[in-house]
Amino acid sequence: MDIRHETIAVGEQLVSYTHYYSESSQVCFLLSGASYVYNHPYFYYSRMMLLNHDVNIIEIHYMSDDIYELPDEEADDEILRRIDAVIAKVLQEKTYLTHQFIAKSLGTGPLVTLMQRPVFSEATVILLTPLLTVPFIAEGIAASRQRGLLVIGDTDRFHETSALERCRTSNLTVELIPGANHSLDIGFQVDQSLATVAHVTKRIEETLFPVTVIR
Repeated sequence: MDIRHETIAVGEQLVSYTHYYSESSQVCFLLSGASYVYNHPYFYYSRMMLLNHDVNIIEIHYMSDDIYELPDEEADDEILRRIDAVIAKVLQEKTYLTHQFIAKSLGTGPLVTLMQRPVFSEATVILLTPLLTVPFIAEGIAASRQRGLLVIGDTDRFHETSALERCRTSNLTVELIPGANHSLDIGFQVDQSLATVAHVTKRIEETLFPVTVIR
């Protein structure tokens, strides 16, 4: 396995990303949360699963301290600009036949914007704990046509029942995890939290790599 640590200049900011390189024609972009980053369980085990399927993995390290100093709208624009720059560079360097995305929390905002672009109309998307209390995110998910998976806990502070029901009009499979918080942990219950990680990771794999049944 070839792990490449890359950087790209976006304005005055150097944005880094990690490319787990494969010769395959599949690529999966990972968009972390603000503090839930790529060594946390749902990304760690998703990466393990993707490597088992020989997929190119791009972890975009878009967060930096200056983001926290910007007003919300400017911060959103800057985050998207950084993610856009990395994706454009990756797609310029190699042609991929299959595009996949896994985003969590803050990362689901830019993903919703990317989902509106024709180039990603056939992408498969995984939205973990999307910020459903943010109108443009809930509305964008509801209007989307991509196949994929949405997972959120019913004790997540960003869960909103009416917004989640609107999201069910999309082509996404929606999973509401009883008792799960914004980290998709079940309180301080270790066994239940580990079981949830295993269940959700399996559902991610089934969504990204569906098995065709021949009758």
